[in-house]
Amino acid sequence: MKSKNKKANRKNTINDKLNKTSDFKVYELILFGFLIMVVTIFLTVVVMHEVSDSNLNISKNGSTKSSGALSEFNEVYNLIINDYYKSVDKQQLINGAINGMLSALKDPHTTYFNKSEADNFSEIMNGSYNGIGAEISTDNDGNIFISTVFKNSPAFEVGLKFGDIILEVNKKSVKGLTTSEVVLLIKDQNVKKAHIKVNRNNQELEFDVERRNVVIESVESQIITKKDKKIGYVVINNFANNTYEQFRENIESLESQNIKGLVIDVRNNSGGYLHSVTNMINMFLPKGKVIYQIQDKTTTYKYTATTDESRNYPVAVLVNKSSASASEILAISLKETYDAYVVGTTTYGKGTVQTTKDLNNGAMIKYTIQKWLSPNGNWINDVGVSPTHEIELSTEYENNPSLENDNQLQKALDLIANK
Repeated sequence: MKSKNKKANRKNTINDKLNKTSDFKVYELILFGFLIMVVTIFLTVVVMHEVSDSNLNISKNGSTKSSGALSEFNEVYNLIINDYYKSVDKQQLINGAINGMLSALKDPHTTYFNKSEADNFSEIMNGSYNGIGAEISTDNDGNIFISTVFKNSPAFEVGLKFGDIILEVNKKSVKGLTTSEVVLLIKDQNVKKAHIKVNRNNQELEFDVERRNVVIESVESQIITKKDKKIGYVVINNFANNTYEQFRENIESLESQNIKGLVIDVRNNSGGYLHSVTNMINMFLPKGKVIYQIQDKTTTYKYTATTDESRNYPVAVLVNKSSASASEILAISLKETYDAYVVGTTTYGKGTVQTTKDLNNGAMIKYTIQKWLSPNGNWINDVGVSPTHEIELSTEYENNPSLENDNQLQKALDLIANK
């Protein structure tokens, strides 16, 4: 799930981007520490290896197998189970212990997801899921609202819109419920369709929305003519499992129309799977060129382009302070090895790689396993990627979002058109 207020939103489509004031995606909100924050399911910026299954040494009945360093934990656990003055939930104790261990690392990118959060996270990152095709979030007033409606989804088809405040699901009030609990109501298999009542501009509306497999479109494109040159404009919203395939399809469609250059927009894109961005960069670099480097405790590995495919037209990458992780890999790799322009503001600055592990109870931990370095060996963690052309988004765009008022985009188009 993701979230938006007047200064925080997710780019879903190019048209959405033109009609809303955009700044921050929810993946980053908990990390940036802004004064105005939105509580959501997903709270971290990610570059991840693909999900793998693993179980911690915790049995289903809540007991632990302890030895050595774990004996103290086991002693405290048993004291609480046996001597605490009232009954306790064993699984809650385990969950709390896991959260405590992860918090002790002081790594904002290492986190714990309960089962519902893990399921939602996996669905979004896989690029498709069974549902109504909308994301929900909680605002500062405790309202649960529609934060994204995916194009060509059941929610899109019935007319649900961004900003709709959900009042009821299947005749049950959602007041006081978490987003996870509302998701469970929407996915209730005991009803054929989800019946959703919303408040839109102080008017109550009701929708019956079917559930089906929804493919999340994370890439969209169009052609913009600048100085009589056709320039491709591609927006990447995240790096899910299926993003590379969508990216290739869009690039090849643009190229069939004889574009003379390309602008790739990863503003507000918080990242995603490492393999996805790797395949995308691989399309542009000659074989053998370094894409990035990975560093673990003992060794640094160089990852290079592996195909005979490459491109030679000019490229500009649009970034801002909410561009993170995989977005930063894309920007700095093309900057250092393809001589691409990078236009906008300095990026978030996340130079680590995470992986995920599934737990016995269906929960998941996401934890850091490596650092990534740029092709030239630069570590951008807490520093970010510096643009070749530093430009703040104009107040004209904030007041009237449009392609014409997007001064960062227009600068990128000018650079491409003049090359």
